[in-house]
Amino acid sequence: MVDSDALIETIRNAVIGEDEAVMGPYGLRRVTYADYTASGRSLTFIEDYIRAAVMPLYANTHTESSGTGLQTSRFREDARAIIRDALGGNPDDHAIIFCGSGSTGAINKLVDVLNIRLPADLDARYDLLARIPASERPVVFIGPYEHHSNELPWRESIADVITIPEDADGRIDLAALERELARYADRELKIGSFSAASNVTGIISDTRAISVLLHRFGARSFWDFGAAAPYVDIELAPHRPGDDAELDYKDAVFISPHKFIGGPGTPGILAARRDLFTNRVPTVPGGGTVAYVNPTEHVYLADPEHREEGGTPAIVESIRAGLVFQLKEAAGTEAIRDREESFIRRAIERWERNPDIEVLGSHSLDRLSIVSFVVRHDGRYLHHNFVVALLNDLFGIQSRGGCSCAGPYGHRLLGIDLETSHEFEREIQRGCEGIKPGWVRVNFNYFISDGVFDFILAAVDLVASDGWRLLPDYRFEPASGLWRHRGGAPEPPLSLRDVRYDEMGSMRFAAHRHQAPETSLSGYLDDARALFAVGNRPGPEVLDRSLVGPDFEALRWFWLPEEIEVSAAGR
Repeated sequence: MVDSDALIETIRNAVIGEDEAVMGPYGLRRVTYADYTASGRSLTFIEDYIRAAVMPLYANTHTESSGTGLQTSRFREDARAIIRDALGGNPDDHAIIFCGSGSTGAINKLVDVLNIRLPADLDARYDLLARIPASERPVVFIGPYEHHSNELPWRESIADVITIPEDADGRIDLAALERELARYADRELKIGSFSAASNVTGIISDTRAISVLLHRFGARSFWDFGAAAPYVDIELAPHRPGDDAELDYKDAVFISPHKFIGGPGTPGILAARRDLFTNRVPTVPGGGTVAYVNPTEHVYLADPEHREEGGTPAIVESIRAGLVFQLKEAAGTEAIRDREESFIRRAIERWERNPDIEVLGSHSLDRLSIVSFVVRHDGRYLHHNFVVALLNDLFGIQSRGGCSCAGPYGHRLLGIDLETSHEFEREIQRGCEGIKPGWVRVNFNYFISDGVFDFILAAVDLVASDGWRLLPDYRFEPASGLWRHRGGAPEPPLSLRDVRYDEMGSMRFAAHRHQAPETSLSGYLDDARALFAVGNRPGPEVLDRSLVGPDFEALRWFWLPEEIEVSAAGR
């Protein structure tokens, strides 16, 4: 049996770029990656295996007559089986489809499999949607904290889309869902498509209770595990005793393996019940989807796992997806959840004590180790991208600012009504992206060290309390919403255009490697405290008002550099 602690340490030491350092306006900083909710990072041992075992015998998978074709097909089907087993599925009932880019590709794949999307321009020309009686349209119930990927594809379908609100605690309101299911009980196709967890607040949905309720009303149960999949159990068909056992299953799940540790360079995954694949024509007809083609006719394959993977698939990427699922299973979700629950509890407890930090969402519900927060200062806020810039420039912490592709949820979290939203939209359409509200998001992956975790907590605390003092050091760019240090934004150190081939045919490129150990982190905290203590900073740049629209000032919710007077006396 695998020792989880030993494996977690192996993962920590195998992250490619773990000791990498980048040059910024305040000097060299070790990269501390806290953006795993957006994407994972690569692992040496995963890439070593692909280089040593997969690539030497690589070939296209659309043949098993050659040795290389047979071996590559074996690897890819192994990956499919590993993923299906990890999800608690079985080959007779569940198809595993590799598709496109993350959950986005998987959700769009299923929308097209269900044949519920009309070409938008064709619809506009012939008004096709109006010809479908309302009673014959599908209905899709979505949750209050969906990623755009689990909302926009349904909006662009022929379905009526119903948003189920949050309950008083911030979870999906089961009572409201039951009312809507009863209201639309006569619809032939009813779908609930919900996030297993919010990618903003990390709040975890009760997938079992919701699936049972959906099935009780004859609705399909679809789940977006984009944010949650690397950290929680996913059970397509749990085997549990009880009155509702026959209703406790998922019809489809959507997964973004690139968010797993080791996952960069993997495709999206659609895991779905085979009885959903009744479409006569594959969503992407072409090579690999047919059993036979003659000059005038063709017959498509029956098996959706091959019929729905038209063209040369992402072969190595799919194999890598199998490897990262295998790694997650070896680490064990119990060990993963234990560490992450400890991290998130300690983070919220500490940041709750800082009056300048507002952690979004419920602080008491079960959450993934994701925290989104805003920083207050004297009646206004610090712009989220300014906070992201400070975390990067002062500490090397890689975080993310914005709305996390969850705009509707963001409106509710930040208290933005529809009228104000339209005012923001008009200003953004005029070219002022920087007026858009948002937050800063970090997460604590299960394998990070306690030292790195404590460092992130301390850095966010410092920026929240004293980051405003460095506003004069930065320039706000209204068009992009970015904040650049006035010393000039460092150019990325590497470019593909640096690659050359010398006279001997060898590839040459400029190596750029700075490294720093974890022991450097405490020094960055000391440097930041010293920098915050410096009074009488150089005068700030004043925003050129010709770069913003007429409503900018009325909508502005954040401090500008010229409004901050910094002295040695403090606030």
